Amino acid sequence: MKTYLVGGAVRNELLGLPVIERDYVVVGSTEKDMLDAGFTRVGRDFPVFLHPITKEEYALARTERKTGPGHQGFVCDATPSVTLEEDLLRRDLTINAIAKDTDGSLTDPFGGLQDLEKKVLRHVSDAFTEDPLRVLRVARFKATLNHLGFRVDSGTNQLLEYMVNENLLDELAPERIFAELVKALKTDSPGVFFEYLVSINAHNVLWPEITMDAIARLRTLKTTSHEIRFVSLAAYTDDQKVKALCSRLKCSRNLTDLSLMLARHLSVWRTLPEMSPTEIYDLLELLDAFRRSERFTPFNQIAELVTMDKLAKRWQAFINVASDVTSKSIPAEIVGPAIGQAIRSARIAAITQSLEKSNRDTAG
Repeated sequence: MKTYLVGGAVRNELLGLPVIERDYVVVGSTEKDMLDAGFTRVGRDFPVFLHPITKEEYALARTERKTGPGHQGFVCDATPSVTLEEDLLRRDLTINAIAKDTDGSLTDPFGGLQDLEKKVLRHVSDAFTEDPLRVLRVARFKATLNHLGFRVDSGTNQLLEYMVNENLLDELAPERIFAELVKALKTDSPGVFFEYLVSINAHNVLWPEITMDAIARLRTLKTTSHEIRFVSLAAYTDDQKVKALCSRLKCSRNLTDLSLMLARHLSVWRTLPEMSPTEIYDLLELLDAFRRSERFTPFNQIAELVTMDKLAKRWQAFINVASDVTSKSIPAEIVGPAIGQAIRSARIAAITQSLEKSNRDTAG
């Protein structure tokens, strides 16, 4: 049994970048050997195991042969005869196909070290096209390594365009697309991810609803939250398009709701300086801000980030004073449906007083 560190951990070490997780490949072993050594199997489709102490992933060296569509359409050979070089051959990019021995020596059969030096993202073999998720992965690596000046090799670029033009992206499950999108939105340059996909004609296949203006805003959006970055893509977009996008990607209910709120109400939200107290109250009511402040608060924050209009604190102040008015604030003689109207009137009055005070403070 021989163990090697592989993939992103080796790449990041060589680039001087933080190592987030360590993955290992095991050569000359069997599943029984791994289980006998105390490892726990976690891979359903592939022989992947967790180390009994570190809980890091160890996978048996394997080869894969494409037999059908989708990421499950592969025949896997993980017998002890599979070599390290054969395992590395199935990987996507040369910079991810470098292995590090326990003594620190490197195995680099496909020129990954040279590509790291040249700052090139290059495919390992023509088997690259067998998994269309690699279209998104290359775009994500370009975004991740953008600050170092990495570019996509021209031959790899041609393969990616071929995969798009042959409609291979249709094989991808929504969950796999969304998972890769989330990883891209966590990078320092998410706009680069989208821009590269536009350049190879994949953008309109994956998410035609996302506008170029929305992509451009990612460059100036003052947040590292991937959720906020995703929701910001819905700004100034038709809510039907947002519904289509979130449905196709199988987004969570919370992410879908926030995206729809932004698409539907951002334009009105930013007109606060011109709104009357009644209009302010009506929008807060429409947003269900009094009953679901946990939903309004992120919407309010995202709206300010997207527009860069300093209005979030003012909106929060209005909801605070209006929320102080409850059914207990209404005279006891008011009963039935009239209570609702009385609460509405009292809340508008509270907003009016707050607005007048704010205007006086500003004038002073």
